[in-house]
Amino acid sequence: MEFHQLETFVRVAEYRSFSKAAESLFLTQPTISAHIISLEKELDIKLFDRRGKDIELTPAGRIMYERAKNILAAKEMALMDLKRFLGTVEGDLELYASSIPAAYILPSIIREFNRAYPGVVLKIRQADSGEVIGLVSEGVVELGIAGTVSDSENLEFVPFSSDELVLITPYNWSRALGNDNCVNIADFLHERFILREKKSGTRKTFETALKNRGFRLEDINIVAELGSSEAVKQAVKEGVGVSVISKKAVEDYEKMKLLRVYHIKDLDVHRSFYLVFKKGRTLSPNAATFKDFILNLKL
Repeated sequence: MEFHQLETFVRVAEYRSFSKAAESLFLTQPTISAHIISLEKELDIKLFDRRGKDIELTPAGRIMYERAKNILAAKEMALMDLKRFLGTVEGDLELYASSIPAAYILPSIIREFNRAYPGVVLKIRQADSGEVIGLVSEGVVELGIAGTVSDSENLEFVPFSSDELVLITPYNWSRALGNDNCVNIADFLHERFILREKKSGTRKTFETALKNRGFRLEDINIVAELGSSEAVKQAVKEGVGVSVISKKAVEDYEKMKLLRVYHIKDLDVHRSFYLVFKKGRTLSPNAATFKDFILNLKL
């Protein structure tokens, strides 16, 4: 029995998916399947019941899951103690981030962090804010970066960067909203609207701002829901509709005159991005170092 087999088994059990476990471990799905088959043969016991695409732990698998987590936790504690003793910060650090910080904030942070700690390899996985928060809460990853908060009592949310949502339209739009680059809600609520998916921090911020002004999503003519900021920008550029999106995400498009960007005067659409971690959890040296690094940056 090897550590990589146990880590694979735990990830599959947590995700209830071979493909998602493969993505999280940066492995192929056949490799994940091979690890599980090898472990089941070695133990001579079935760990998962497979029903098509659905999988769940067997009674024996549930026992093994708890023991495997303890074994992996003991391994991490041993490595942490050794690294603290040696005073080294090196190796991999897996981090989940929502789409805006992953694409538009983290690249410059990674550059500076790598200069300070060249021995650490950051593995950034992108997910929506809701998924990031869930993965940190479940202990799948040590750190996450999200554009919204939850009421989970076991998590800490520390803001480290701010943002503003802006209205975007096609650049050569026949219904241009003026030359001062500022609009009111009434100027665009009747337009065809493109939104992010429901768990997106961008969408939640927009929904909350509308609600605070007495409006509902039902007051908007929604024509599409898309899964990324890049997809939203392309759809707006092609004239599908207008959208509200992170200002950080459209700076290049605005400079290239691919989109027109408007500040929304009567809507509070400012928000923060948060470093998310579990209360009471002892972070690995790499995670603790990154946490201190990002929270001391001036963004």
